[in-house]
Amino acid sequence: MTILYKVESRREFGNAKEGNVFPHKVVLCAVSSRNIIAFSALQNLSSHVYVCDIVTPWQYYKVCNSKSLINVLEWNANGEQLLLGYIGGRVEIWQPKEQSLNVWQLQFHANIPSEDIIQAKFFHNGKGVVFNTQKKDHTYYGEKFERLEQRPTLTGFGGVATEGCILLTSSGLLAAFTLPQLQKLAINNTSNSGGQAQEPTPLSNASSEQVELFPVSHSIGISRSYIEHCSIVASASGALNIAYSTGWQQQQQQQLVYCYKVSLQLEGERIVIKSESLASIFLNTLPSATLESKRIAQLLWTRVGNEDVIYVVFNVGDSASLLEQWTLTRRHQSVHALLQQSATGPAAGSKPVDYVPSESWEQVAKLQLSAQISQLCSSRLIAADCEQLFAILQDNSVQVLEPGTLKQLNHTQFEHDAETRFVCGDLTPTSQMLIIFDSHAQLHAMQTPMLKQHTNTMQLLLLLLEYCIVTGVDASDVLLLNLGNLEALVDKLTDNFTRQPSYVRQFYYANFLALKSNLCRAQQQEFDNLIILHAISSTFKSLLRPSDLGCQDKGPADNLAMKLAESVPDVDTVLLNLDPKDFTVEPMMLQSLQQLIQWVTDLALNMLNRLPEEVMKSKLSGKRASYDISRDIVAISSLRELLVMIRIWGLLNPQCLPVYTKTMDNIDVLAILFRLLTRLAQNPAEPDELLLDECSLLSKQLLIPQPSRHNPTTLLSAQGYAAVKSGQLTFTSLVEPVGLQEIEMEQVVFANFIKDGVSNLQLGANPSTIRRCARCGFVNSANKVAKTSALKAWCNKWLHCHCGGFWKQIN
Repeated sequence: MTILYKVESRREFGNAKEGNVFPHKVVLCAVSSRNIIAFSALQNLSSHVYVCDIVTPWQYYKVCNSKSLINVLEWNANGEQLLLGYIGGRVEIWQPKEQSLNVWQLQFHANIPSEDIIQAKFFHNGKGVVFNTQKKDHTYYGEKFERLEQRPTLTGFGGVATEGCILLTSSGLLAAFTLPQLQKLAINNTSNSGGQAQEPTPLSNASSEQVELFPVSHSIGISRSYIEHCSIVASASGALNIAYSTGWQQQQQQQLVYCYKVSLQLEGERIVIKSESLASIFLNTLPSATLESKRIAQLLWTRVGNEDVIYVVFNVGDSASLLEQWTLTRRHQSVHALLQQSATGPAAGSKPVDYVPSESWEQVAKLQLSAQISQLCSSRLIAADCEQLFAILQDNSVQVLEPGTLKQLNHTQFEHDAETRFVCGDLTPTSQMLIIFDSHAQLHAMQTPMLKQHTNTMQLLLLLLEYCIVTGVDASDVLLLNLGNLEALVDKLTDNFTRQPSYVRQFYYANFLALKSNLCRAQQQEFDNLIILHAISSTFKSLLRPSDLGCQDKGPADNLAMKLAESVPDVDTVLLNLDPKDFTVEPMMLQSLQQLIQWVTDLALNMLNRLPEEVMKSKLSGKRASYDISRDIVAISSLRELLVMIRIWGLLNPQCLPVYTKTMDNIDVLAILFRLLTRLAQNPAEPDELLLDECSLLSKQLLIPQPSRHNPTTLLSAQGYAAVKSGQLTFTSLVEPVGLQEIEMEQVVFANFIKDGVSNLQLGANPSTIRRCARCGFVNSANKVAKTSALKAWCNKWLHCHCGGFWKQIN
């Protein structure tokens, strides 16, 4: 296993113990499905919660602070809600305000008086994809990835999964509540306006108010108890399996691990909790000399294949630990013949049952370790053939174990000193990185070993990336690995994606482009342009309505694509073969889309203007870039379609046309661009010399706007890839590493101007409030100026950045 990086806490004073930002040893952490790390620590006698991105670990942002001690950190399935459970019974659910990672707001809160929250889980939505390495050679995504056969924890009308949380307190009290939908909150706010006609409340404003929830409680057992350790996992039937141990039994001769099955149902609008006792685990059945110093430190209930497994961690003395694996076995218990007759009865008429099913826990493996285990983590991938167990030890080492035998597969020793020790950790969504925090809240990241050593590394990485495309899980942890040949991986990923059916490609196209732009960091600008072009194309086509709904087999966009397949170089000739009524849009709406129309023509101008230079570079160097938008026939076809639509809309409202500074007034920019793009579409790989000559004259005919570039400092940049490959990195918290910064001369010259990448507007040198993507640096104005429905729909596409990262609000 490779140690990737470490983030040291900034020391503001000379004394290491007093000047540390996080002087206390109580630390919790959790990693979301979008690779956002949340961690809590005590500072100045209060609990503080921070978040940071896995690709910018040195930059963390504060979520909240509280005088109460935080005992639970839990992310929801999509990684947009963070649950905090406190000692004292308070539960809070936070979310980023307008998807800004550095601004958080309290969305929901609940209170269970005089209780301590021991464990909390969001309801399982029943969705999941099985990761199977044996199907890596299959072509289609539907064959590679099977859907998880699992019911949601709580279903509403029509069997739809309901969002909510379940809590377990230290006294054995179960509490559950559902999360109200934000749309209902907005409707209620509008309906309570006294009957006056008002504008509907935006969802962001509706969710900015704190909503108090009132949980339904139920005792997990017949009597209340003192629970010290517990583990909650969702089962395939939709119920929740809970295992816990009690603190008052720690010093007794025989210890128990109690197991329960908890099911939730909705009766009207009220949740009904049902708890059913399962077979328990009886520990210490034989006398032991070390029984007095043997205490349960952690429980972990998971599923390995189709079996339920519970790992029990013991602390033995002050410097050793014991790990036991227990597996639930199901047997058929034979029934005596006399009991069979009495059970069925002579009048029953059914065949006597000669057995009854029984369940029991059996110990299958045991492992003695020379250091105490701080935390035990299991693989987060839903897979049967790639399960691994990670034991984080207090001597700053990590052991990778094989489930079933607890055989040591790998061992990594980190730098160890007397002041710090590992206290907690968590795996990334694809289980490719292990995030560890020590007692001073210093972050350590390491690469986990490959799932199967005999599996081809390239095929395994390709399967992981395709898994991220299908599930929508962030792939940054996979991209941060020491990849050998990125270009070959990108080519194979693109080749497999093009083999998918058309409806599959269309459904996953946005995820595919976002992943590919992160892979090809050298051509990131090209993929950013392609993503925005795809978004504009889908937005413009959604405005088209056929004039006669009964006679048209295809929509206006399909008819336009068929007409452009004939490669007619004159845009006005194409207009003669189209029905103008199919492309009619309100003039006011067209006026609001002028900046997007300007962006489309700017992209076409820049692409054609640098085409001769790109061709010359490829001839001199003998190789081409892995991706160039001027050689993408799909992008060229989209540009031609949009130019035709812009030409028609310009006849309806000339004010929506793009504006350029020309050397001569009689230059028709749209006609020239369409003619050159049509010739380029005939042979994008080898443009002819006449086309290159005409492209060279564009800069002399009109002033071509220069595109804005974004060069953020992240581990996903070109410098970041090189730094990760060079070896272990050390960062300082809140200090941006200088070695990863990338500054071009053009960026320095035009650094005083900021351009909104969403609305294509110049924001000036010092805009009031902007949002910048924490990963790719894409800029978006935080002040919404959308007036028409089309522009509002366009802005709603950018709730998240196109690369998958969160926004960072800058005032």
